[in-house]
Amino acid sequence: MSFNSTELKQIVLPEGIVTLKTDGIVYVKYAVDTTVDLDVQARMLDAFNEITEKNYSPFLFEAEDGVTVTKEARDNAIVMEESTPCKATAVLVQNIAYAMIANFYVKFNKPKRPFKVFNKKNEAIEWLKLHL
Repeated sequence: MSFNSTELKQIVLPEGIVTLKTDGIVYVKYAVDTTVDLDVQARMLDAFNEITEKNYSPFLFEAEDGVTVTKEARDNAIVMEESTPCKATAVLVQNIAYAMIANFYVKFNKPKRPFKVFNKKNEAIEWLKLHL
């Protein structure tokens, strides 16, 4: 399985990197020790809209070590779902703590758009390609 998609556009923020690649997927990687609060959510949403030109696209989210999400941001995530350009969301988890958080979000917030948690990047990408 090749992941050699070329970058088309990239936005670098202190909280993370948002990259649109030639495979049509938007890759989001939150930086080490980032606290995702309402302000960070707003900046990231602006970056998502800018990089996609507000066109619906599949998104792959990853987080480096130490990333946390405030309660306010967790509660706001489902509210802001309608205003995001996320056509489908894959969350790549690399440890049990992140898996528990992502699965809790799915179970209790019930996203309206396709949303799935993965621990293998190639599987996440293949699933997202179904939503291009």
